[in-house]
Amino acid sequence: MRIGIPKLDELLGEIELGSTVLIETIGEIGIEIAIEALKRNKEKSAVFLTPRLKKRLEHIFELGEVVYLTLGEDFAPQELFKVTHALRELPEDRFIAVFLIQPLLIFHPSQRVYRFFAELSDIANAQGIILMTMIDKRLVDERTLATFEESATHVIDIVEVIQGFKIIRGLRIKKSPKKISGFYKLKIKDGNVEVGELLG
Repeated sequence: MRIGIPKLDELLGEIELGSTVLIETIGEIGIEIAIEALKRNKEKSAVFLTPRLKKRLEHIFELGEVVYLTLGEDFAPQELFKVTHALRELPEDRFIAVFLIQPLLIFHPSQRVYRFFAELSDIANAQGIILMTMIDKRLVDERTLATFEESATHVIDIVEVIQGFKIIRGLRIKKSPKKISGFYKLKIKDGNVEVGELLG
């Protein structure tokens, strides 16, 4: 599988079935990357998300074939077993599942959310699903983040650096079977994601 962002695809290489891609983000920046992956693979995708994000995605014409599993509608935040069951029951033609981890960190201790994430990763590996997850780095400490990274096959790290009055966004591959990268400029304009030049 490819995400559909040329430089990012070059850095990651082909993402094999059974892989887990962890996007370490700040706020909702990583969602734009997931949306690109969903657009490219819309007929094969399912998304675990909040009602607010579902409303946003439903307005994107290219995502008409995506299956939604909605927190608070299809299951309560406390019902993690229902989420893992839903992943196991995905139709066989679906091979990408995008999960937002951060809403769960509001309702559960980080270690419980990590165990849930590790179980999702194991299910994805066993069933040949590509699992793409996002976690807001501000909601967990470095040690907890490292445990999430351990269960992922690919880690995309998004950072924001403030230089004077300007915010510069960067992206690097922290973990991948292909290679680890330097920081590349990340631009998001009008919903389009571009990975630019090497920042150093």
